[in-house]
Amino acid sequence: MKRKPIVMILLLFLVIHPTVAKGEETAAKALNELTELSDSIFQLTRQAKYDEALQVALYVEKTFKAGNWRGTLSHTQVRQITLGYQDIIKVLQQKNVDDREKLRYASQFRMLLDAIQSDSEPLWGSLEKPIMGSFPILKKEVKNPESTTFYETWNEFVSLYDMIYPSLTIDIPLERLQTIKQHIEVIEQGEFLKASSGTKLERLTRLEEELSSVFANVDQDEADPSLLWVILTTGSMILLTLTYVGFRKYRAEKEKKQKRQADYPKS
Repeated sequence: MKRKPIVMILLLFLVIHPTVAKGEETAAKALNELTELSDSIFQLTRQAKYDEALQVALYVEKTFKAGNWRGTLSHTQVRQITLGYQDIIKVLQQKNVDDREKLRYASQFRMLLDAIQSDSEPLWGSLEKPIMGSFPILKKEVKNPESTTFYETWNEFVSLYDMIYPSLTIDIPLERLQTIKQHIEVIEQGEFLKASSGTKLERLTRLEEELSSVFANVDQDEADPSLLWVILTTGSMILLTLTYVGFRKYRAEKEKKQKRQADYPKS
């Protein structure tokens, strides 16, 4: 009599296990397809074939909504993928968006899917040098209140960090990302410029250390040549196009300072 329940359990396992395994296989196949599609979007955007890239992005949206990936992705992963293809569709549909901006979003989406599918050696790790390479310049230029180079380098740093941020949400604990966000927000406040050189250097150093630990825990693969090309050209683009933004901010700060001095009552 006792054998009957055991037999029933074994029969139930034999029925359910193939179904579960098939479901996992289907989900893995769907995720692999999404990764390949993200690469297609990246390559087509790089070749300025925006209509074709848009069609692939729309297919990604349709495929993802079908839900074959269910059971394999976390809430954060689902949210980032959804935001990723929505952003790409939006920029590809706009004729007035800069070509390099479209390429940035395509690169961001590709790195995101890579981070989700890869257990190690994520593509976002290949941006360590351009991101961490900003700090020697930032720490040098922050000592000079008249320098526009600080703003230029800072804007470039933030743009590159924003590019890898969706991927970081997959691989890095939220608490650490929140700490990095807080450092960035402090530095971007106007009060930061009024602080002493020592205080500004300390804040930049703390941000540098946080990011250094993020990259240190990643096994990095050699960067994909095509992605590296995007990084380099995008970095140059940021440096050139944001120079005006940095200078305008610097000039505004200088004018405010001069106005305060002019308004200050003379003895």
